[in-house]
Amino acid sequence: MRRTTTPGLFPAGFAPARALDPIRAVDEAVRSVLAEMFGGFRSSTSPAPRIVRPSAAVEPVFADRLFGLRQAETLADGATIRVAVGTVVTPLARDLLKKKNVEIRLIGSAEVAASARGEWAFAIEDGPGWLVALRRSMLDGAGPWRELAPSVDDAVAWLGSGEGRGVLLVTTDGATAVWRACQSSGVRAAFANEPADVQRATGTLGANLIVVDPAGKSIAWIKQLATAFRRAGAPKDPFAGGIGGTP
Repeated sequence: MRRTTTPGLFPAGFAPARALDPIRAVDEAVRSVLAEMFGGFRSSTSPAPRIVRPSAAVEPVFADRLFGLRQAETLADGATIRVAVGTVVTPLARDLLKKKNVEIRLIGSAEVAASARGEWAFAIEDGPGWLVALRRSMLDGAGPWRELAPSVDDAVAWLGSGEGRGVLLVTTDGATAVWRACQSSGVRAAFANEPADVQRATGTLGANLIVVDPAGKSIAWIKQLATAFRRAGAPKDPFAGGIGGTP
């Protein structure tokens, strides 16, 4: 005897390959329809959806007038760099990028503006109990602050993995931290006690690492320094492609 399918029981294009009991058939039909509508359910016989995860790598952004050999030398082999429309890539830089298999991706003004906000991280070394409260306040406060391990090496490594990044390092040995950090290419470190110090360091040096000694300071005061740091925008080397740079 030939089995017939009840009209309207299954969604368009759905036909059971074998005889199913009525309850299971309805369950499969409902799951199939919901999967198409919301993507949140799938049939037990359907293949699992492929999950595409965002890449952990950060693509540097360059929006200045000239991209020269100095900037090309900082990129890793096989990297991708986002360059604003209108930026001139010099012949020497282009040759080096080709040798290093670096991909150049042109971006518009909207993407440049988004990257100008920068990426921000902080690191607080062990100390008095109130530093624990400072850490919680930084993580819970406004703005996307990322926490790094409390070491100069970790701060330097994170800064070197992407453009437009800034780190606030709270340590009792600020002088040593600034000296060590400045030994690394691309790191522009400065010591700060007041918001005005931060403004000078970011305005003239393009500082991307601000070092703060917590002695004699409150949580609110250190957070003021952090706010001044972020207000300056994504840290940028003021000498890149200019004086001291190689076109």
